[in-house]
Amino acid sequence: MVRVQGGKVSSISEAENELLSADQLAESWRLACRTVVSGKVSVYVPAISTVEAPVLQLESLAVTIKPKTSIRTFSLSVPPASLTDQRADLQRVAEALQQQHGIANARADLPALSSLREALREGDWNIGVGLRGEEIIDAYPGAVLTPVGLAVDVGTTKLACYLVDLATGKVLAAQGAMNPQIAYGEDVMARLAAAMADPANALRMQEVVVKAVNDVARELCATLKLETRHLLDLCLVGNTAMHHLLLNLPVRPLALSPFVSATSSPLEVDAATLGLNAAPGAHAYLPPPIAGFVGSDHVAVLLAAGFGEDNRTRLAIDIGTNTEIALQVGRRIVSCSTASGPAFEGAHISHGMRAAPGAIQRVTITAEGVVKLDIIGGGPASGICGSGVLDSIAEMRAAEIINERGRVIKGRPGVRLQHDGLPEFLLAAGSEGLRDVTITQQDIDQILLAKGAIRAGIDILMNHLNVKAQDIDDINIAGAFGSYLDPRNAIRIGLLPRVPLNRIRAIGNAAGAGARMMLASTEARQRATALAEQVEYLEVTVYPGFQKYLAAGMRLPAG
Repeated sequence: MVRVQGGKVSSISEAENELLSADQLAESWRLACRTVVSGKVSVYVPAISTVEAPVLQLESLAVTIKPKTSIRTFSLSVPPASLTDQRADLQRVAEALQQQHGIANARADLPALSSLREALREGDWNIGVGLRGEEIIDAYPGAVLTPVGLAVDVGTTKLACYLVDLATGKVLAAQGAMNPQIAYGEDVMARLAAAMADPANALRMQEVVVKAVNDVARELCATLKLETRHLLDLCLVGNTAMHHLLLNLPVRPLALSPFVSATSSPLEVDAATLGLNAAPGAHAYLPPPIAGFVGSDHVAVLLAAGFGEDNRTRLAIDIGTNTEIALQVGRRIVSCSTASGPAFEGAHISHGMRAAPGAIQRVTITAEGVVKLDIIGGGPASGICGSGVLDSIAEMRAAEIINERGRVIKGRPGVRLQHDGLPEFLLAAGSEGLRDVTITQQDIDQILLAKGAIRAGIDILMNHLNVKAQDIDDINIAGAFGSYLDPRNAIRIGLLPRVPLNRIRAIGNAAGAGARMMLASTEARQRATALAEQVEYLEVTVYPGFQKYLAAGMRLPAG
């Protein structure tokens, strides 16, 4: 089942009328096997309709979390109500908290007050309570449970969710999911455009991402025999567009020059207001965005990577559909955003796919043009993911199959002509019913555009702060693609400055790590807010000579 986003396709078939609901058909859902395409068409394929699940990045660099949360849980034995003791439920619980745990002036708002009344009677006046400071946010019949919360990295393409023990900071369970907003566009500008075209789209994007988070949260809680109502606190990070869409804030000022965000302050919102399933009085904490295209996920990356804690000269690069880059020199931190697009995630590549079984993830090409592949899952190749494409470009340049402008050289080993006469390079011949996997000239152009945007951002920051490659102490590569790229090949194609390889480290989903830190520690939240205020945002598109930086970034170094 797929959703037709636009283009010319056949009329709805009898089978589709029988098997799909009227609502599904109205929303342009179709059965792929019964729909004939007669022109250029845009189709959304949901995760349930894909053959293989993508590999979602959850791991990150090890971070030290010193828990310091305002969330606490306590067990209480409360004197039962009677005709001789008609104190209100909240009053008797507040007095029990003071007498048994020294908590004075406990209070509860309406949602938690309802759960308190039920828990007292279901638990025969023995309950567990969860508090934020002195505020009761939920109550449970019987014994108290470990305080748990949910940290979420709301990525443009993917969601990464972590169930965290708030008392220790330990991750109890983690799970990823695709961001269903992708049905409205692969990148943030497409989604902002969809929201501006129809306000109902903005509401639907908010609803689908909240549903996805709730679904994952429910599955995570189930692994520990918990319910989502046991989530006492939440922290969500994302780029500024994801932040605004999640909060259902107007996005027009964000989408149009000068790209202004609604706020640069942290927000603490009732989870229920956003539709998130959690304890009745739970809050969702959203760290501050830095600018229109540098969001709280970037703040989380910098926090996890230790930016601002010393005077080192260091780069942080979070490669994604939008790539955020930060350069620290001494006490100064300057950040920018580049529209790198989804090519490094396998999109807009003729045989591209996300990292999943069947994807080519490593490529080696000998001088004679012999290709050696590393395929996820070890089976036949069905496509190529971002790290494999990067390796291919580096190896093709080293073997002089392409020149410094990325042009494929006809007549070289492995090069053949497509039907339109344009050259392509054969990586894997089709087998077991699978197609040939090739790298085309168009694929190379897409990668060079993405590489050029990222390298332009790096070079502009280095020029702005007068930094040379030899000055850089370390380069931190965040994001799923960063975990799989070969640093040597990244330098060979000019994606990264020439630094010793031991200065480059992949830090995985550092945004998720930063979100976990802020979930479990109020001190980490304060550090993150201070970081956001410390960071200087640089708009690269208006930087003097931007087009020259972009053109230089697209070129390939000597093989």
